[in-house]
Amino acid sequence: MKDEEVIEAFIDGGARRAFGPTLHVEGNVLFFDGWWQAIMRIGSDTYAVRAEEAPDGSDIVERLSTYLLAKGLQNLGEEFPLIWAITLQEFALGPVNWSLWSADLATGEAALDTRVGHDAFLGDSADTPSDPDFNAELGGARRISGLPPSLVLTIGVDQVKVDRLDASLPECRFESRSLKEVTPEICSSFVPTLMVIDAMTTEGREFIMELKAAACGRVIPVVALTTDAAPPLGADAAVSPDADPVTWAQPVRSLLP
Repeated sequence: MKDEEVIEAFIDGGARRAFGPTLHVEGNVLFFDGWWQAIMRIGSDTYAVRAEEAPDGSDIVERLSTYLLAKGLQNLGEEFPLIWAITLQEFALGPVNWSLWSADLATGEAALDTRVGHDAFLGDSADTPSDPDFNAELGGARRISGLPPSLVLTIGVDQVKVDRLDASLPECRFESRSLKEVTPEICSSFVPTLMVIDAMTTEGREFIMELKAAACGRVIPVVALTTDAAPPLGADAAVSPDADPVTWAQPVRSLLP
């Protein structure tokens, strides 16, 4: 297909897979040059367009804007933090700039609220340094979506200890997984506010380093269980696995937005 046909298939045809010379579609996202997310489908008539200069001086953003204008949609601006929640969840992308396009503000906001529903947002069975302002926006996005403001994901931690910590942090929601159940990439689908990881083994310490190398890990603080005096590489704080988990609450709370 030609690139213009890919755009048409994505916007007019609702295509979830299409390929052109420089553009391709994967699900709800149209990529430029095989990796750069250019536009994301929020709803049938609502889209988020990357509000940044495209790589290699491409005019893809301008072409998409022209196409959306011709369809009667309008640029509603960039002040929509729920878009960050979606991009973090779906492809571990931190807070880059996006413009929301829809018929009007009410339609656009309704499409965002629908997209960021409980099941889709948490995935119930997505290069940005940690930034307090972004964490606050993400917390606000969770509250707008009807979710708890903070989700703590524990990896490899004994469930009895998790339950003790949970009781000490009633403002948080907890999800627990073993080291064999998840990868750093999968962790982003939970959209955690913070992670607690058992770093007593080589596997756990390597997991933390791999997490911090992934996009999602660069915006999610990590508390490590370790007997070492200092946190392992990649962790933001350390707690003793032999201590009462109630004492972990303060280090965890200090890293929450």
